[in-house]
Amino acid sequence: MAGMGNHTGAGRLLWAVLALLALLSQWIGGAVPALAADRRVIPLSNLRDGQPEVTLHGETETVVLRAVLPPVIGLTSAVLALTYENGIDILPEKGAMSVFINGSPVADLPLAAFRGPVNASITLPSSLIRPGENQIVFQTSAQHRAICTVRGTYDLWARVNLAASSLTLLSDGGVPEPDLAMMRQLLASADRAREPLAIIQPGGEIDADHLGWGSMVAQSYGLLLGDQTPRVVAVPVKTAGNAPGNLQVNSQGNPPPPGGSGATLESLPLPGGKNILIGTRDRIAPLLGDARAAAITGPFLAVYPLPAGKGGPEGSGGANPGGGGFVAVASGRTQQEVDQAVMRLSDVTRPLPTQSATIVTDAAIPAAPPAPLVQAEGRYHLSELGFQTVQHSGYRYTGRFGLTLPAGFAPVSDRSILFHVNAAFEGNLGPGAILNVQVNGKSAAAMEVDKRSSGIIENGEMPLPMALFRPGPNVIEVEAELPPAGGTDCVFAVRRPTFTLLDTSSIEIPGFARLVTLPNLGGFANTAFPYGGTAGGEQAPPFDLVVVGRDPAWFGAAWSLTAKLAQRAGDLMAVVPYTGWDGAPNDNALIVGPVAALPQAVFTAAPLPADRLAGLLEAGALIAQAKARGEPMAASDRRALAERLRLGWSGNAVRSGPARPGTVPQGMGQGMGQPMGIAGAALAADGGAANRWQRMAGDAKDPAATGRGWVPDWARRVMGAAARYINHWTVEEAPVDVVALTENAETLPEAALLQYRAPGADPLTWTLLTAADPRAIDRAMRSLGEAGQWDKLRGGGALWSSAAPAITTLETSRPYQIILNPFDIGNLILILARNLSQRIELLFALLLGTAVVLTVSMRLLLKGGHRERSGS
Repeated sequence: MAGMGNHTGAGRLLWAVLALLALLSQWIGGAVPALAADRRVIPLSNLRDGQPEVTLHGETETVVLRAVLPPVIGLTSAVLALTYENGIDILPEKGAMSVFINGSPVADLPLAAFRGPVNASITLPSSLIRPGENQIVFQTSAQHRAICTVRGTYDLWARVNLAASSLTLLSDGGVPEPDLAMMRQLLASADRAREPLAIIQPGGEIDADHLGWGSMVAQSYGLLLGDQTPRVVAVPVKTAGNAPGNLQVNSQGNPPPPGGSGATLESLPLPGGKNILIGTRDRIAPLLGDARAAAITGPFLAVYPLPAGKGGPEGSGGANPGGGGFVAVASGRTQQEVDQAVMRLSDVTRPLPTQSATIVTDAAIPAAPPAPLVQAEGRYHLSELGFQTVQHSGYRYTGRFGLTLPAGFAPVSDRSILFHVNAAFEGNLGPGAILNVQVNGKSAAAMEVDKRSSGIIENGEMPLPMALFRPGPNVIEVEAELPPAGGTDCVFAVRRPTFTLLDTSSIEIPGFARLVTLPNLGGFANTAFPYGGTAGGEQAPPFDLVVVGRDPAWFGAAWSLTAKLAQRAGDLMAVVPYTGWDGAPNDNALIVGPVAALPQAVFTAAPLPADRLAGLLEAGALIAQAKARGEPMAASDRRALAERLRLGWSGNAVRSGPARPGTVPQGMGQGMGQPMGIAGAALAADGGAANRWQRMAGDAKDPAATGRGWVPDWARRVMGAAARYINHWTVEEAPVDVVALTENAETLPEAALLQYRAPGADPLTWTLLTAADPRAIDRAMRSLGEAGQWDKLRGGGALWSSAAPAITTLETSRPYQIILNPFDIGNLILILARNLSQRIELLFALLLGTAVVLTVSMRLLLKGGHRERSGS
């Protein structure tokens, strides 16, 4: 019994000690807050548009991925997880995939994954990873298992599944409090690459000022993303001062929280972690609160963190325990002060201060970033184009470099761009050794390599047809095929042929015409012409951004489009915003809105009549919406829908008759969720706001500063008339077959991007982005970027659907030309040569007429001389 009592007393003492320790740990935890660990998983598919995979072909190939990583505190480890596979014909002992992080090798993975995908986990030193831009490089080196020839190299491939691969960052210090200096890194961060940038509008409607401010912020966002397609959404929220009838929904279809003092930044239903609130102090004060609003004593910039669990990556349900989301604020007491704050925020050439809030004192027109390198006439070494000397050992070498041509590049068909090759090769070559060159995926030239002995190619000329090049970026691929001498076995193929391409090789560009033929969505997508960039030595003039439609999805689509154009132009563009339709724009215009609410005046010169386009897009939206719900429409129903469209068009004229500007045709708009009277008047674009934005755009893009001021207006009118005359007999019109658009009943288009000449005498361009309803335009803009369809835009129109990764291209129906450098005699001669080379019948008629004139003249002269000699 005594032993039992001692045991009970010892147990009580142990429980008392444990309770004391528990209380002590709770007290320490309450006194010193613990730093939560942060775990970021970044899918590699976030690093590029298009298909979520990269394929490396041949014996040697390199792929580079750009990853912008967010700042973290106390990075403890980083793990790169890869899922890859390769062809069965690769000899494992002679094949490997090397992985480099910021130039440092981190792994050599064997190419033995021919039975199926394999997983590899690479632990990276934390010193290799840095906040901001990082490079992940994959490089394969492979040899065929049995066929050591050029033909065998086409069986060599390795594929990395980006969707199943990821980079994981582990840190013990959590996420740092955001400040203005790191905000641009957070905007372009790879962990949130699939999230849209949300521009918050306090109030029920988005007015012209907010449209203009949002376009500037969206453009700077596009410049930060590099090559990835930006997606921007509008999020109007109701504040305390709004009437209940003005309650709007956000881009995801969720209503904002009830107005009043309880609505704050932390309680807003935001679509992601990247958010920007813009507006005057009085408008945004209910969201900020009194303490934050009191700090707005001038042009104001600030950034506030979102609480943990909010603003998580899209698709995660907001479950982001470490936080990392933020809301940036651009405000001021007046509209002019908001202008200054937005300009400072959009100026990507100047860093922001390392503080969470600031009053802007150095506001100015955003300086143009360094102009992208554009190659005009002249000779350029490959080293100037970013290519470095490469030595390749193997049977087939493939390399590429880029050439960027001006927006006004118009090739003369009988001219060529010369590729001067400096190269060396060695080894026992067999017959058929050749050097091939492709331009934008098309064969351009070939050169036979001397197969009798080792040698050097010095200044070897390869003419590349100018017609294969286009304005903007061009890709030139060099491929060397080096077959070995016959009888070489793979086992004994120790010494393979070697090819070296020197960066002293050069590209020589002859003179070309400065002429633009519009409409051209290819040039629009590559160079942003005529809305941005430089053409003919002049900055693009300001253009009108017109949004028709009250739903936030149309404003998000307009911002996404201007962001992509600024990205391709490499500079911020000058925009004059308008909401609603209050007469035809006076300048080049981007028009965004639902097809049923757009006035008939928009379609006066469009390649498709309004009624047929509306029916086509409404049918395509039904098919795409059914697939988005997970309930695809039956094939018989799709065919019946296309057949009803064709039957409805069979009795209509090709183009409907003229309608009064500002009206909506009957039968259009029902069921679309858009008010019928929206197109008749401007929603919020009063004259004062428009004039203010016109002055701002004029200050940003001063025509006199670009050298246009010395040209009188009458001379420009004369040149415009000459351009119209030249266009009349050099460019043929091709009407659009609307019925042919319904031949593929599997997927009908749900969105359209059309470009055409504006009504009137001036050579102005209108580009129209439209769909049937807000949900359709939201799906279409998402697929335009994620499916990599932006680079597929061509001709005078593009129609596509989110239900299929394909674009239907409309040929240019009513082309017109703009002559750049119209007072350059050499340019006019090249334009004449270009047009005559395109119309051989005109050249023949001109030569025949010249011969007739010379014959008649000589006959008259000889006849007169004969009379004088004969004395008659």
